[in-house]
Amino acid sequence: MNNYNYRITVFTPTYNRAHTLERLYQSLRAQTFRDFEWLVIDDGSTDETKDLFKKWTSENNPFPIYYHLKENGGKHTAINYGLNQAQGELFFTADSDDYLTDDALQKVINWVSILPANEKFCGVVGNMGTSITETPNTIFSGEWRDET
Repeated sequence: MNNYNYRITVFTPTYNRAHTLERLYQSLRAQTFRDFEWLVIDDGSTDETKDLFKKWTSENNPFPIYYHLKENGGKHTAINYGLNQAQGELFFTADSDDYLTDDALQKVINWVSILPANEKFCGVVGNMGTSITETPNTIFSGEWRDET
Protein backbone atom coordinates (compact mmCIF):
# COMPACT_ATOMS: atom_id res chain seq x y z
CA MET A 1 0.00 0.00 0.00
CA ASN A 2 1.29 3.44 -0.92
CA ASN A 3 1.37 6.25 1.58
CA TYR A 4 1.04 9.71 0.12
CA ASN A 5 1.66 13.06 1.78
CA TYR A 6 -0.75 14.95 -0.49
CA ARG A 7 -3.81 14.18 -2.54
CA ILE A 8 -2.35 15.89 -5.62
CA THR A 9 1.12 16.68 -6.88
CA VAL A 10 0.87 19.66 -9.20
CA PHE A 11 3.90 19.11 -11.39
CA THR A 12 5.56 21.82 -13.48
CA PRO A 13 8.53 21.12 -15.71
CA THR A 14 10.22 24.37 -16.69
CA TYR A 15 13.11 25.74 -18.68
CA ASN A 16 13.79 29.48 -18.94
CA ARG A 17 10.15 30.38 -18.27
CA ALA A 18 10.51 32.94 -15.48
CA HIS A 19 8.42 35.34 -17.57
CA THR A 20 5.35 33.04 -17.46
CA LEU A 21 5.49 31.33 -14.06
CA GLU A 22 3.95 34.14 -11.96
CA ARG A 23 0.52 33.56 -13.50
CA LEU A 24 0.58 29.87 -12.65
CA TYR A 25 1.86 30.57 -9.14
CA GLN A 26 -0.96 33.03 -8.45
CA SER A 27 -3.56 30.59 -9.79
CA LEU A 28 -2.24 27.90 -7.44
CA ARG A 29 -2.44 30.29 -4.50
CA ALA A 30 -6.12 30.88 -5.33
CA GLN A 31 -7.10 27.19 -5.38
CA THR A 32 -10.10 26.23 -3.25
CA PHE A 33 -8.65 22.72 -2.81
CA ARG A 34 -5.50 22.84 -0.67
CA ASP A 35 -4.25 19.27 -0.20
CA PHE A 36 -1.55 19.53 -2.84
CA GLU A 37 2.15 20.14 -3.31
CA TRP A 38 3.69 22.13 -6.15
CA LEU A 39 6.64 20.20 -7.53
CA VAL A 40 8.77 22.13 -9.99
CA ILE A 41 11.60 20.55 -11.93
CA ASP A 42 13.80 23.21 -13.49
CA ASP A 43 15.59 21.65 -16.46
CA GLY A 44 18.70 23.85 -16.24
CA SER A 45 17.24 27.35 -16.64
CA THR A 46 19.66 30.22 -17.11
CA ASP A 47 17.09 32.98 -16.51
CA GLU A 48 15.63 34.17 -13.17
CA THR A 49 13.56 31.03 -12.52
CA LYS A 50 15.66 29.95 -9.53
CA ASP A 51 15.33 33.43 -7.95
CA LEU A 52 11.54 33.33 -8.30
CA PHE A 53 11.33 30.04 -6.42
CA LYS A 54 13.71 31.23 -3.74
CA LYS A 55 11.29 34.12 -3.15
CA TRP A 56 8.10 32.07 -3.43
CA THR A 57 9.24 29.28 -1.11
CA SER A 58 9.87 31.88 1.59
CA GLU A 59 6.33 33.28 1.31
CA ASN A 60 3.38 32.11 3.38
CA ASN A 61 1.75 29.75 0.88
CA PRO A 62 -1.21 27.47 1.60
CA PHE A 63 0.74 24.61 -0.04
CA PRO A 64 4.38 23.50 -0.06
CA ILE A 65 6.63 24.25 -3.01
CA TYR A 66 9.39 21.81 -3.90
CA TYR A 67 11.83 23.22 -6.43
CA HIS A 68 14.59 21.10 -7.97
CA LEU A 69 17.20 22.40 -10.41
CA LYS A 70 18.75 19.75 -12.62
CA GLU A 71 21.08 19.68 -15.59
CA ASN A 72 19.31 20.32 -18.88
CA GLY A 73 18.17 17.09 -20.45
CA GLY A 74 14.80 17.85 -22.01
CA LYS A 75 11.23 17.81 -20.79
CA HIS A 76 11.04 14.02 -20.76
CA THR A 77 13.90 13.83 -18.22
CA ALA A 78 12.24 16.49 -16.08
CA ILE A 79 9.02 14.44 -16.07
CA ASN A 80 10.85 11.26 -15.07
CA TYR A 81 12.70 13.12 -12.33
CA GLY A 82 9.41 14.59 -11.10
CA LEU A 83 7.68 11.23 -10.96
CA ASN A 84 10.40 10.05 -8.60
CA GLN A 85 10.01 13.11 -6.35
CA ALA A 86 6.21 13.33 -6.25
CA GLN A 87 4.50 12.81 -2.89
CA GLY A 88 0.92 13.05 -4.16
CA GLU A 89 -1.58 10.34 -4.88
CA LEU A 90 -2.48 12.02 -8.18
CA PHE A 91 0.10 13.52 -10.57
CA PHE A 92 -1.28 16.59 -12.31
CA THR A 93 0.88 18.41 -14.86
CA ALA A 94 0.51 22.18 -15.14
CA ASP A 95 2.94 23.65 -17.62
CA SER A 96 4.74 26.90 -16.87
CA ASP A 97 2.42 28.92 -19.11
CA ASP A 98 -0.79 27.40 -17.70
CA TYR A 99 -3.36 29.13 -15.52
CA LEU A 100 -5.83 27.14 -13.43
CA THR A 101 -9.28 28.34 -12.50
CA ASP A 102 -9.76 28.64 -8.73
CA ASP A 103 -11.69 25.36 -8.60
CA ALA A 104 -9.55 23.34 -11.03
CA LEU A 105 -8.00 21.00 -8.45
CA GLN A 106 -11.35 20.56 -6.69
CA LYS A 107 -12.81 19.52 -10.06
CA VAL A 108 -10.05 16.90 -10.41
CA ILE A 109 -10.90 15.50 -6.97
CA ASN A 110 -14.63 15.53 -7.80
CA TRP A 111 -13.93 13.73 -11.07
CA VAL A 112 -11.81 11.05 -9.37
CA SER A 113 -14.58 10.44 -6.82
CA ILE A 114 -17.07 9.40 -9.52
CA LEU A 115 -14.80 6.95 -11.33
CA PRO A 116 -15.75 3.29 -10.99
CA ALA A 117 -14.31 1.65 -7.87
CA ASN A 118 -11.30 -0.63 -8.26
CA GLU A 119 -10.56 0.67 -11.75
CA LYS A 120 -7.31 2.26 -12.86
CA PHE A 121 -7.34 5.42 -14.95
CA CYS A 122 -4.71 7.80 -16.22
CA GLY A 123 -4.93 11.02 -18.13
CA VAL A 124 -6.96 14.12 -17.61
CA VAL A 125 -7.66 16.53 -20.44
CA GLY A 126 -8.89 20.02 -19.80
CA ASN A 127 -10.23 22.70 -22.06
CA MET A 128 -8.48 25.97 -22.66
CA GLY A 129 -10.72 28.66 -21.28
CA THR A 130 -11.27 32.28 -22.05
CA SER A 131 -13.06 32.61 -18.70
CA ILE A 132 -14.32 30.30 -15.95
CA THR A 133 -17.42 29.49 -18.01
CA GLU A 134 -16.28 29.94 -21.61
CA THR A 135 -13.99 27.89 -23.84
CA PRO A 136 -13.27 27.99 -27.57
CA ASN A 137 -13.01 24.17 -27.50
CA THR A 138 -15.72 21.58 -28.03
CA ILE A 139 -16.91 20.16 -24.69
CA PHE A 140 -17.54 16.42 -24.60
CA SER A 141 -20.72 15.20 -22.94
CA GLY A 142 -20.79 13.45 -19.58
CA GLU A 143 -18.66 13.61 -16.45
CA TRP A 144 -15.88 11.39 -17.85
CA ARG A 145 -15.18 9.21 -20.85
CA ASP A 146 -13.23 5.98 -20.98
CA GLU A 147 -11.09 6.04 -24.09
CA THR A 148 -9.35 2.70 -23.65
